Amino acid sequence: MKKWIKIQFLILSFIGGIWHYQHAQVNKLMEAFDCYQNKNLSCAKDKIDSVVVHSETKEEPGAWSLRAYIYYFYFRNYEYNLYNSKYREIAIESVQKSQELVPDSETEHNNKRLLRSISESYFNQIKIYLYDSLNYDICVYLFNNYKKYYSQAVSGSDLKDKETEFYLSVGAQYLSVGKKLLDSSSSIPEKQFEQYVEIAKIAFNKVLEMESDNSRALEGLAITYYNQGAKLIKEMSYDTPIEQIEQIQENANKYFKQALPYMQKAYENKPDDVDILEGMTGIYYALHDNEKYLEFKKKLDKQKKKE
Repeated sequence: MKKWIKIQFLILSFIGGIWHYQHAQVNKLMEAFDCYQNKNLSCAKDKIDSVVVHSETKEEPGAWSLRAYIYYFYFRNYEYNLYNSKYREIAIESVQKSQELVPDSETEHNNKRLLRSISESYFNQIKIYLYDSLNYDICVYLFNNYKKYYSQAVSGSDLKDKETEFYLSVGAQYLSVGKKLLDSSSSIPEKQFEQYVEIAKIAFNKVLEMESDNSRALEGLAITYYNQGAKLIKEMSYDTPIEQIEQIQENANKYFKQALPYMQKAYENKPDDVDILEGMTGIYYALHDNEKYLEFKKKLDKQKKKE
C-alpha cells in the first residue's frame, strides 16, 4: 500500500508542471493516474500510452516517469517470475526516456528509486533460475542486468560483494547437483555431470579473480576437482579390465592432485574449519598418502570434539 501512496505525490508534482498543455492531455494524464490509483493497471497503461505519444506531451519527463511506474507494477503483478518480461523492459525504456528529457530533481529522484527497484527485481529472480530451473545463462543475464541498472540508479556503487555472492551461490549449487549425481546409485550421465563441473569451476574461478584467498571458492574448487576423480573411481567395476584400472587410477589421481593446492590454501586461511579439514583428510586418503591422512584425521577428530 505504501508504494501506491508514494506514487500519488510523484503524479501530483509533475501534473502541475504540464498545466500549459492542452486540457485534454492533462485529463488523460489524470485519468491514467486515477486508473493507477484504483489499481486498474490495464486502464492506466492504455491512458498513459496515449499521453506519451501525443505531440504536446511526448517530451514531458513526468509522463514518461508515470508510464515507467505503471509498467513496473504491471510486471510485478503479471510477469514477476519471467526473466525477459516485456513489461519490465518497457518500464526501463520509459524511465530512461524520462531521464533523457531532463526532469526536475524530484522526478529524477523517483526515476532512480524506481530503477533501483527494477534492478533488484533482476537479482531476486536469480534464485528461481538457479535453484529451480538450473539455467546458468539466464542467471548470468539477470545478474548483469542487475549490475547495469543498479549502477545507473546508484552512482558510485561498488557491487563486488554482490558479484562474489552471486558466483559463490552459482558454484555451490552446481557443485551440489553434481554431487547428487555422483552419490546416486544409478550410472552417472557423463554430459550432464561434466556440464555441472565446468560451470562450478567457472563460478569459483570468477570469485578467485576478485578475491584470490576466498576460502569458500578455494574449497569449492578443490571439491569440484576431487569429485571428478571420485567419479572415475566409482565407475570402475569388477568387469573393468586390469589393464584399464591402472590408467583410471592415474587419471583420478590427477584430479586429486589438482584439488590439493586449493584445499591446502583454504586450510591455511581457516585451519579450524571442519569442512576444510574433512576435505584435506579425504584428498590425502584418495592419494594414498597415509601419513598425511592420519595427520589430518587427527586434527579433524580433535576439532569435532571441540564443537
